[in-house]
Amino acid sequence: MPSEKGAVSQTIDGTTITIEYSRPVARGRTPFPDVVHWGRMWTPGANWATTLDTDQPIRVNGNPLAKGKYSVWMIPGSDEWTVILNRDARRFHTQPPASSDEALRLAVKPATGTHMETLTFYFPVVTRDGATLDMHWGTTVVPLRITVSPSRPQEIPAAERTMYVGRYRLTPNVPDGNLPETTLEVTEAGGQLHARATPALWDYDATFDLVPIGHDGEFKLSFYRSGKLFGMEAEGQLAFHGDSAGHATTINLTQFNRLLARGPREN
Repeated sequence: MPSEKGAVSQTIDGTTITIEYSRPVARGRTPFPDVVHWGRMWTPGANWATTLDTDQPIRVNGNPLAKGKYSVWMIPGSDEWTVILNRDARRFHTQPPASSDEALRLAVKPATGTHMETLTFYFPVVTRDGATLDMHWGTTVVPLRITVSPSRPQEIPAAERTMYVGRYRLTPNVPDGNLPETTLEVTEAGGQLHARATPALWDYDATFDLVPIGHDGEFKLSFYRSGKLFGMEAEGQLAFHGDSAGHATTINLTQFNRLLARGPREN
């Protein structure tokens, strides 16, 4: 197709933002205002409307945006652009949605960059609390500042916490996982689950937090370094497996969907 489909995704402190769009090519044309005229509502892409999907609430240029999937529309101007996020996410690019479905409308100052032949969305800056999302075509850049709230693990019910508390023995499953035989002590405090690995996992502190990910018995690992929160292991998780009563009897450690280690409960 003249404008092939593309996507870009960025995780920020546990929140994932994904842009899906078709990518028009300049082909010797000046995108603004020759291809897209000033004052015309346009989805920044082609074919079907460009979408922004966030799996947690965020702020865009300081304005709150609920978790969900939105179509993206822009009205170019020589000095100022209007950026619109609409709850009607499935729209053809020549069919702007109703204003009654707008979730957010922003005034944004464009910037100038080097020539970008194919329309591109990208995250040039990512920090612990947010990121810059740029739409770039030709020499025009439309920047959006996205911020997230610090991730707060949901409290785990007491009855569930007691099913996992205990000592486990992890035995490496693959030779290149950089893991020795490890004892894992799972404890509870403040409505959360924590673990201590002996020896420590990788180059983090021995003690870390277990963050539930929405599936029974599955947790992400939130690590510390020198007592300060470092971050969540994006591709690793612990999974507890139990008996018919739900009491954990074994544990698996995976990374990139590969089983690194497994072992039984010892007490």
